[in-house]
Amino acid sequence: MSKKHKQIPAPQPDNRLQSLIRSIVTLKRPSPEELAHCTRAEKYRRLREHNGQARNRLLHWINEHGLSDEVIRVSEPTAFNTLFVEGTRHAINELAHAPDVLHISEDSDITTDLPRIDERNAQTPQSVDQSREDEEG
Repeated sequence: MSKKHKQIPAPQPDNRLQSLIRSIVTLKRPSPEELAHCTRAEKYRRLREHNGQARNRLLHWINEHGLSDEVIRVSEPTAFNTLFVEGTRHAINELAHAPDVLHISEDSDITTDLPRIDERNAQTPQSVDQSREDEEG
């Protein structure tokens, strides 16, 4: 008698990890009154420190809520009240409930009035100068 062994399928990668998105997380800032008496250098230092503490709280919150495997990257803090986060859609949506988070935008939602340069149509320095002359003339 031979025993049949069941074939166990190989584990499949989590589909959520296949569609990572990049987002911009806007954090709460200290009140203007708190910063009003600060010199420029002191304001910069305080904002950077505040955002570093907010980032640490966010990382702790991510860990507490079991999202560590879904949040791939959280940028370092700066004096600006934004962090760049890369993760699954599920994790990014959940971050809206985290402390200090005011708003989340996918980076594709951010628009500027800067033109996109297509490599095929990129202007050379000479053609840029010519364009300026045409506008002035």
